[in-house]
Amino acid sequence: MIITSAGHTCRQRLCRCARPELLFRVVLLLCVPAILSACSTRKNTAASRNYNAFITRYNIYYNGDTHYNETLQKMEESYEDDYSRMVLMHPVEAKGREQTPQPSGNFDRSIEKGQKAIQLRSIKKRPRRKPGKSGDAAYQAWLKRDEYNPFMHNAWMMMGRSQFFNGDFLGAASTFFYVSRHFSWLPATVTEAKLWQARCYVALDWLYDAELILNRIRPEQLTTSDLRGLYAYVQADCMIRSGHFEDAVEPLRVAVKAASGAQRTRLQFLLGQVLERLGRRSEAYAAFGKAGAASSASYRTKFNARIKQSEVFDGADIDSEVRSLRRMTRYDRNKPYLDQIYYAIGNMYLSRCDTAHAIENYALAAEKSTRNGIDKAIAQLRLGGLYFDRRQYAKAQPCYAEAVPQLPSSYPDYRTLRKRSDVLDELAVYAQNVELQDSLLRLSAMTDDERMKVVEGIIAELVAREKREAEEARRAEYEAEVAARGDDMQNSSNAPNSFNINTDNSWYFYNQTAKQAGRTEFQKRWGSRRLEDDWRRRNKNSFNNLEFDAADGDGDDGDGTTPTDSTDTGNNDNSAPGADDPHNPQYYLRQIPSSDAERAVCHEIIQEGLYNMGVILKDKLEDYPAARAQWDRLLRDYPDNIYRLDVDYNMYLMYARTGDTAEAERWRHTIMTDFPESTYGVALQDPAYLDNLRQMDRRQQELYDATLEAYMANRNAEVHAAYEEMQTRYPLSPVMPKFMFLHALAYVTDNRPDEFNATLRDLLNRYPDTDITPIASAWLKGMAQGRRLQSDAGGNMRGMIWDVRLSADSTATGADGPLEFDLDPAKEQLLVMLFPTDSVSSNLLLYEIARHNFRSFVVKDFELEPMNFGRLGMIVIRGFGNMNELNHYRKVMAASPDFHIPPGVRPVAISAANFDALLQGGRSFDEYFRYLDEKNYVDAQAGLLQPEQIETLQQAEGPTDNGMHTPDEPAAETPAETPAPAPKPAPVPAVPPHTPPTTTPAPSTAPDITTNEGDGGSEGDDPLFD
Repeated sequence: MIITSAGHTCRQRLCRCARPELLFRVVLLLCVPAILSACSTRKNTAASRNYNAFITRYNIYYNGDTHYNETLQKMEESYEDDYSRMVLMHPVEAKGREQTPQPSGNFDRSIEKGQKAIQLRSIKKRPRRKPGKSGDAAYQAWLKRDEYNPFMHNAWMMMGRSQFFNGDFLGAASTFFYVSRHFSWLPATVTEAKLWQARCYVALDWLYDAELILNRIRPEQLTTSDLRGLYAYVQADCMIRSGHFEDAVEPLRVAVKAASGAQRTRLQFLLGQVLERLGRRSEAYAAFGKAGAASSASYRTKFNARIKQSEVFDGADIDSEVRSLRRMTRYDRNKPYLDQIYYAIGNMYLSRCDTAHAIENYALAAEKSTRNGIDKAIAQLRLGGLYFDRRQYAKAQPCYAEAVPQLPSSYPDYRTLRKRSDVLDELAVYAQNVELQDSLLRLSAMTDDERMKVVEGIIAELVAREKREAEEARRAEYEAEVAARGDDMQNSSNAPNSFNINTDNSWYFYNQTAKQAGRTEFQKRWGSRRLEDDWRRRNKNSFNNLEFDAADGDGDDGDGTTPTDSTDTGNNDNSAPGADDPHNPQYYLRQIPSSDAERAVCHEIIQEGLYNMGVILKDKLEDYPAARAQWDRLLRDYPDNIYRLDVDYNMYLMYARTGDTAEAERWRHTIMTDFPESTYGVALQDPAYLDNLRQMDRRQQELYDATLEAYMANRNAEVHAAYEEMQTRYPLSPVMPKFMFLHALAYVTDNRPDEFNATLRDLLNRYPDTDITPIASAWLKGMAQGRRLQSDAGGNMRGMIWDVRLSADSTATGADGPLEFDLDPAKEQLLVMLFPTDSVSSNLLLYEIARHNFRSFVVKDFELEPMNFGRLGMIVIRGFGNMNELNHYRKVMAASPDFHIPPGVRPVAISAANFDALLQGGRSFDEYFRYLDEKNYVDAQAGLLQPEQIETLQQAEGPTDNGMHTPDEPAAETPAETPAPAPKPAPVPAVPPHTPPTTTPAPSTAPDITTNEGDGGSEGDDPLFD
């Protein structure tokens, strides 16, 4: 009884204790769904707005922002700036420059978080109206907002910044534009979005648009220090890119103060470079000092800042700076930077006009370079430039020849440097001849004892050099062997002081030590060269006429031997003891002219060299003072030389071009007096000779313009007549290759393949180094490989660039076999704008497409990628998941009143997979178009004929005898007439033929686009080759 009573009492107590907990659970289960429902984005209440703002900020946005900050910091700290040129404002700008080292960091996760926040937490539903608020302007403005999540603007800004630092400048600009339009109630956010939009435009080099935004932002709108720092940053970047360095200094100082960490050090270094460019050397010295002293600066940055300080040092005595730099060469950690140290020393001497010491240190910089990259190239360029200014062309030539191939095409004055290098290759030959003959004549005039003393000095220098090279070779071999074992030679106490060459007789490519030593020696001499054919040759488009012969031609010479040139040794006795040994004095003594006849030959070589050096300097480099120096010596030392008339006439032209009328008149009278019966003497008797000469250039250009117009209008007879006129009146004209090229092309539609082939061969033989050479060479090779010329459809206005292969070798025309394409319209598609680079501006077209996208698609993001393959340029538009999306884009583009496809631009729709196949295989759009033609032709027959009766387009075209269609043959698009049980229909094009581009405005209808669907064709701009 007691137990029962006690048990009953305990149960009652337990029930009383459990009831509140159970009640709480029930209430919680009932309230939570109600709370969540009240906070849904489909409702717009104070609770839902605050709840979604809280979740956005401390969940989705927090994760994305954390990833953004960590990735950005890593990008700024790990990027290695190129201190040999003006550093970038930020590493992300390298993503807009293909040949610049790219930064690390991927912001995709931050972009995904921003998109997720927008998709899940955006509140678009308008709230219920409150009674009595109709007259409240602020309330009415609040009701018109596009977004009611008070934190959502931060997600949009994070997504835009992440797109920017991912290198998607166009997409980021679109995002910031959206923010500036849809968050107008947040003036600080709108200002920040506009500044970021301007920063995107600067990264795209759209400086005018960026300046327009900056000019519209008033100072009172920059309410925070972050906004003022961002404004200064964009303004400084814009001024630097536009070359207004003076206007960039103060904004850059503000940007430096607003930045932090590695980015602040980078901007501080850039400030020093800008001040150096302006000649404010003391301020630049201080700026570089601050950059090097920053706690965030890496050792590489500190080193380069110290080097730059030395270069801008403006003190009277540079000895202390030179000694400081030379001390830096003693430290092992500076061994990779010895070239920069000696280059800086050379700059200091050059700034004090001490050319001799500058040359010495520039030579050491090139010699000590271990990386054989752009640093070595810059030292060699400076060294070569000094030699060139001193007119030591034989010494300047190897400097330029080795340096220029290492420079990127974006290097300042790259075209000028390459032209000078090319000219020096020719100029140095004559300069070396003149120097050699001068030396031989001086030795010839010496006594025997004096000559022997000079020869012994040459031999001693040769022996010492060979000893150094042998020691270096042994050291390189030992280092290669140590590297193969994985040992550390510097920390090894057993490292030898002298080295012996490996005597392993195994095959070279099995001997790792020999291979490493060979690689080291090659890189030391030639630098880091790309693995390619003709690696030493600057012009790799050279041709051999044998390549243009038919494949079955007989190229043998009969006995298979190759004739060699015999060497005329004159009176020198090569059989004398030591005559072929450079360590023997007889090797040098036998080369010294000893008779009057031999000395006369030396003088003739000198005269020829001086004359040709002057012509090259005058015509190819327009260095008139240097040209006159060569001709002055020629006329002074050899007054009766055989080049005198030509020299006098060139002197006359040179002074006429420079406006020195008095000197020009003096040389004119000299020619008329000394050579009155010559062609020049008769012509110069006309006082208006110069005016006629100037009009000759204008007349040639007018004739070429008329010839080009006649060619485009298919008036081939006028083209041939113009060529004959040029051949008769101006055979030496520099535009003669262009006339020959048009002359050859006109033979294509004249249906005269033999004349076409012969004219191109003549063009290559007469003008092997013109811009037209690669095109003509490629076409001749294509004909030799059996390709046919398309001579019928389209006339001269047909496209001639679609056969360009999408590879580094843009002149290649052959194919490696048939390529299959996937024409599935459900796969990712691209819209490719094809155009000839010589008549359509890539930058302008890119700008127009981007502007059209901004205006027509506010949220949709399209990626624009410009490409260039020689004559063929293209802009690839990405972002279409399938053909339906691409067709919608086409309709919007066609309906746009502001955008029209320019004449000469051909839009092509192609799947991403097919486009990648063209790129990876180095194929051409010609092959893709031909594939579509083939498929359309076969599909047209499929519904009418039996499978065994269907023929391919190639079978329908039939063979030709001479490689070109004749008037009696059917056109390429018409099937050949062959017996068959049932009539074969002509191929049915799925789309109307494409009209050749004209100069008339683009129509407002949908542009003609080649599609890759089964019902799309590729009619129209046929390539030159069928």
